Amino acid sequence: MLKNGAVIFFSGTGNSKYIAKIFKEEFEKLNVNMDIINIEKETGLKKEYDFYVFGGPIHAEMLPRIFTDWVSKNIPNEHKKCIVYHTLAGDKHSEGRVYLAKLLKKKGLDVVINTSIQMPNNYYHKFFKRDTDEQIKKVLSLAPNKVKVIVTDFLNEKRSDINYKKLTVGTKLVYDSFLIYAKKYAKRNFSVDKSKCINCKICEHECPTKNIVMDEKNIEFYNKCIGCEKCIHRCPTNAILFKDEPFTPYKIEDYI
Repeated sequence: MLKNGAVIFFSGTGNSKYIAKIFKEEFEKLNVNMDIINIEKETGLKKEYDFYVFGGPIHAEMLPRIFTDWVSKNIPNEHKKCIVYHTLAGDKHSEGRVYLAKLLKKKGLDVVINTSIQMPNNYYHKFFKRDTDEQIKKVLSLAPNKVKVIVTDFLNEKRSDINYKKLTVGTKLVYDSFLIYAKKYAKRNFSVDKSKCINCKICEHECPTKNIVMDEKNIEFYNKCIGCEKCIHRCPTNAILFKDEPFTPYKIEDYI
């Protein structure tokens, strides 16, 4: 019987963090204790668990390397059941999203569920349009039921059809190319409106790769960006500009 689990996640704008909290709530309704582990805050596991839930956003069809590297390093080789979820703007799960599932399988873990959960679009300043408030609210309202179904299926051993033979080499190459492009992404595109900046340094402190340095409202980006966009979306005063123009960020807390 499963009694103690952990939701292990990485989140940029807050979508995957929100889903992690819902997983915790749904399991605890069924008297299953759950810890939430943010890989940016924890250097490893502090205790043993009966099962795991792993989740994060999709970047170029992959979960971010910062997340998969943490999992590879910190999750022991053991036969325990787990769930893998991906958050993304689309409403369909691609059978090609099996990279983490394959990694976990090699460690001996039993991936019962491997799926995607639709969340509001947070990458819209260059190629895509920002969702309307109505669209954001609708998508967020559907998430709890989606998680509830996943939890029910997991506990009832209703498994995902996971194609472990699906080649992930091409997907990994695309993601590797994306990372090369992303290294200087913030440096190329982002700047600060000093009239709005309050020098809180949230962008600096929350950057997962320590790519940002703030000094008296002057911002400097290095070459370690991974394109998570946490800085531009989490700024409390919307002081970060995209190509020197004001940017309307997506702040999930405004809708939940």
